[in-house]
Amino acid sequence: MPTRATSARMKEAGRPTSYTPDRARQARLICELGATDAQLAAILGVHHDTVRRWRMRYPDFAEASRAGRAIADLRARLDLYRNAIGYDYTETRVYLRRGQAVPVEVTRHKHAQTGAALQWLRVRDPAWRAPRRRDDGSAS
Repeated sequence: MPTRATSARMKEAGRPTSYTPDRARQARLICELGATDAQLAAILGVHHDTVRRWRMRYPDFAEASRAGRAIADLRARLDLYRNAIGYDYTETRVYLRRGQAVPVEVTRHKHAQTGAALQWLRVRDPAWRAPRRRDDGSAS
């Protein structure tokens, strides 16, 4: 049976970690883009199990990836809301006038999308959620 000294040496055995504090910063930026754990691992050049281990061993890495994902989720919610209610945006159109290119700012309107509005309501208000189906096919 291994002693404490032996088990301490066993933890130090194996390949040294490629983790550095900069990995937390990288993870936050990558997660802000909406990356999954598998994508995060591929970009960092490690196995996805390594990402899970780093999250358990290094609190700064866990917090950075959690914060990055929170930002990505917030962006998605805001975009869903904007699509649910519609919005105005400006674009630059270029017209030819007497052989000269003339840029013109044009305000456009994106109409509300019913599907986005329904999804927003289902998430925010339980009254809009579809009833769950039982195994026998009836609503509960």
